Amino acid sequence: MHDDISSYKGLISAIITRAILDSVAPLINNHKKLSPLAQSGLDFLLSKDVEVYLDFLNIDIDYFQKNLVDSMFKDNINDHEFNATKKRMFRINYKKWVQEKNKKLIFMATYKVNRK
Repeated sequence: MHDDISSYKGLISAIITRAILDSVAPLINNHKKLSPLAQSGLDFLLSKDVEVYLDFLNIDIDYFQKNLVDSMFKDNINDHEFNATKKRMFRINYKKWVQEKNKKLIFMATYKVNRK
C-alpha cells in the first residue's frame, strides 16, 4: 500500500515538474507570442487547477505559486535545473502571460473616448 502512494506522488511530482519545464519554452513569431507549451504550463501552474495535485503532495498552493515566481525572479543560481537562461525565459513568459490575461483590463484602463 505504501508503494502505491509513493508511486502516485512521484507521478504527480513529474506532472508539476513537466509544467514548470514547459513554462520556460521560448517565444514564437519573432519573440512576440507565447508558445502553446508555455501558455498551458503557466495556465496550469498559476491557476486553481494545480491545487488538487499540490494537495496530494501536502504543498500549500499559495506557498507554491508565490515561491515559484519569486525563485524565478531571484538572481542567485544555485539550482541545478534552472540556470540563468531558463529563469530569464520564465520571466519573459510570465510577463507575457500576465499581459495576455489582463489584455481586456489594460485596454479598458487606457481607452479614451473621442466624442464630437
